[in-house]
Amino acid sequence: MIDIIIIYLAAGVFSGFVSGLFGVGGAFALAPALIITLTIQGVGDTHLMHLTIATSLATQLVTAILTSVLRYRAGDLRIPVLLKIAPFVGFGAIVGAAIGDILPGIVLKILFISFIAISIVRSLVVRPSKADGASNDISMLGGGLFWSLSVVSGISGGLLGPGPAIVLAPLLRKLGFAMTVVSASSAALAGLVGLLAAGGYIVGGFDEVGLPAHSLGYLYLPGFICLALGALVGSPLGIRFSHRVSETLQVRLFVGYLSLVLIVMIAHSL
Repeated sequence: MIDIIIIYLAAGVFSGFVSGLFGVGGAFALAPALIITLTIQGVGDTHLMHLTIATSLATQLVTAILTSVLRYRAGDLRIPVLLKIAPFVGFGAIVGAAIGDILPGIVLKILFISFIAISIVRSLVVRPSKADGASNDISMLGGGLFWSLSVVSGISGGLLGPGPAIVLAPLLRKLGFAMTVVSASSAALAGLVGLLAAGGYIVGGFDEVGLPAHSLGYLYLPGFICLALGALVGSPLGIRFSHRVSETLQVRLFVGYLSLVLIVMIAHSL
């Protein structure tokens, strides 16, 4: 049991670090560790992905709150940007959680792997504008495409865990917002997704049978507590690191990180 706790704590530290560095929330960092650990604990495929996503989302809320506070103190979080996007992302998160509750676990896993692959391609293809890092103009945030992508980011976040940092971040970068501002906004929006979507998975799992002991709906409480404690340690480290490396290196690290998650997820599915 001690080894399981250590895995959860270590995964939490890594999740917090990644959240602080990239603003992606917890799902991408936590999914591989949760899937492997829950499998070791005897959780079957029927509920594996639902438990993984719900527990990731709840941990994501904790890391996002801490990251957002620290980013705000560092001057990275732009409240007007956040307030303009949040309603659309929040609506999408509720829709995504509702869809995720009714989908089979194998479908969620396929969607998760596909989403990672698409995210890697987008990160490689989308390039920042020439005004990279110079823009703070929220009037640039608008139009049917932008609002549609905001809703889609909420749906993907509520359905799979990752959302704003993957869907919206490349677009914000293209509009010229600095990577630190993009990461801060993504982290705050990830917290909103975590709050709404985790709540949906908790309610949706109340009537399910065969869930592990100490589960609240699809939320696995022992894992969540350990992950959240670890994340509180990792988040400040990630933020500190993000201010010490170039934006080009941050983008490369992000792609490398996504590639690693993709490999682990595919390997577990074989």
